[in-house]
Amino acid sequence: MPYVQFFSVRGNKISGQIPVSISNASNLNVLQFNDNRLSGKVPSLEKLDKLSTLQLSVNRLGVGEKNKITGRIPDGIRNLINLEELFASENQLSGPIPFDIGRLQKLQNFFAHSNFLSGTIPHSIGNLTLLKKIGLDFNNLHGNIPLSLGNCQSLLGLSVSYNNLSGPIPPQLLGVSSMSIILDLSSNYLTGEIPVAVENLKNLGELYVSQNRLSGLLPENLGSCVSLEKLFLDGNFFEGPIPSSLSSLRGLEALDVSNNNLSGEIPEFLVRFGALRYLNLSFNNFEGVIPSGGVFKNGSATFVEGNSKLCGGVP
Repeated sequence: MPYVQFFSVRGNKISGQIPVSISNASNLNVLQFNDNRLSGKVPSLEKLDKLSTLQLSVNRLGVGEKNKITGRIPDGIRNLINLEELFASENQLSGPIPFDIGRLQKLQNFFAHSNFLSGTIPHSIGNLTLLKKIGLDFNNLHGNIPLSLGNCQSLLGLSVSYNNLSGPIPPQLLGVSSMSIILDLSSNYLTGEIPVAVENLKNLGELYVSQNRLSGLLPENLGSCVSLEKLFLDGNFFEGPIPSSLSSLRGLEALDVSNNNLSGEIPEFLVRFGALRYLNLSFNNFEGVIPSGGVFKNGSATFVEGNSKLCGGVP
């Protein structure tokens, strides 16, 4: 196969292992094995230095059975210096993300979610300044979120949810103003406050920091994220009132601040959020009268239970 440049068998329900002979296809630009029934380890790919797209995962349509590729991300990946897309999600990969991933400076999309990857996210990932999307959720990664992600100024979306990450949210990450799709840090062990640098995310559509150990007041600067459609802050230790600055988030479709220590009155401005279809304020310390207009008219979309000082109710 020395002259083959494009090789795709995706979506064919092929079983067995990836043939070792693929390692000799030195002119390959695109290699697609996704959405099959493959098992076993990934053969050495270090000679495929012209490869720009490597797909080993299940496609987003979820058709067919999942691959069961095992083992580690091979160290030889450092030689794939022309790689632009790496898709390895929904397999059984384990071990750390190689430090030398930082050599793939043309990489734009890196998806390895739903595996058994462990160790820390290497700070060398900050060398990948062309990265647009990173998906590392549903793994066993631990340690801090690398400060070096602040160097990825082309980033549109990052998801590292459902890991064991700890420490504070790096202000450097929130300084990546290019993020416009999603920032998902939920279901980890993150601590501290939401940095005021969140004000840089003016183009972000979805922000999830649910189920962590975050604390302190909700920052006024959160109101600068005027493109937000989904904001999930539930399952933390936030306290104080919902800041009035959030009145500028008029495009919100879903807001969840449940299971915190928030207090004060429910802001009246939430009534005027015409796009709001889901509002969860439950299990906090809110007080006063429950507003009666807007989303509060819909009992199947609004949740306020667990606030003993509230008066009134939702239909």
